[in-house]
Amino acid sequence: MKKQSHIIQKYGKTFYWASFFLEKKIKLRLFSIYAFCRKIDDIVDNNKKELNIDLKKNFYKKIEGFIGLEKKFNPSKEITRQFILGQKSDLSHKQPTSINELTIYCYRVAGIVGLMVCDALEVKNSNIRRYAIDLGIAMQLTNISRDIKEDSAMGRVYLPKSLVGRLVADEVNRPNKATYNKIKACQNTLLKLADKYYASADLAIPFLPGRTPLAIKIASKLYQAIGKKIINKDVSYLKGRVFVTKYEKLRITLANIFSITNNHAELKVHNKKLHTSIMNLPGAH
Repeated sequence: MKKQSHIIQKYGKTFYWASFFLEKKIKLRLFSIYAFCRKIDDIVDNNKKELNIDLKKNFYKKIEGFIGLEKKFNPSKEITRQFILGQKSDLSHKQPTSINELTIYCYRVAGIVGLMVCDALEVKNSNIRRYAIDLGIAMQLTNISRDIKEDSAMGRVYLPKSLVGRLVADEVNRPNKATYNKIKACQNTLLKLADKYYASADLAIPFLPGRTPLAIKIASKLYQAIGKKIINKDVSYLKGRVFVTKYEKLRITLANIFSITNNHAELKVHNKKLHTSIMNLPGAH
């Protein structure tokens, strides 16, 4: 567990903060999932070709996957395949043409992680799992909106052509006034879209097992706060990443620590319109 804990503490500070509210056995499972996802992400960022591995029986062993996670909690091959497809797309990155295309990417690299977490929590309810996808999509939209400059430095532009036109990375890094204004407007659009997915995911959080609801809600609110900070303070994407300070984390945590209630007899049916672009993919509508 020490290795996984070190990885999430270094690269996933928001999730590490929220993990203090989890039972130890659940924490270990989620740390293992995070370490696996981080491993794949590092392979992509280093432009390695290891992602050409087929999903055979020895797949997890080859990439040191899910260390410390009981085999019964391992995601299905189809779920893992979708995650790999999303990550592989970054090796030959192309600017998405539309929000729908971007949503598919967000589903594969983050919405799928929501399904992995559901597997680790033994959540089988298909309705809850759809909401878990939404939280992943929301967080990835936040990542993309926050990391515009950082991604452009790696030659990647995730902003849809339908919103900003065709852009190369250098135009994002050194924009003229018109391009800058387009990018800022797109950033705000994506963050507002993320808020819709956060709001959807919020509906299902109280229905998660054990002490998980509090941890997931805090992680969700901390991530959402990044986007709100960008919009409310009109932070330029050229200044780099926006962070939530420790004071802000504490304030948000305290504000939500007693807010987890389940006042509904049953969970509302998921809004399938949120899954229009991914409806034929695993776990979605």
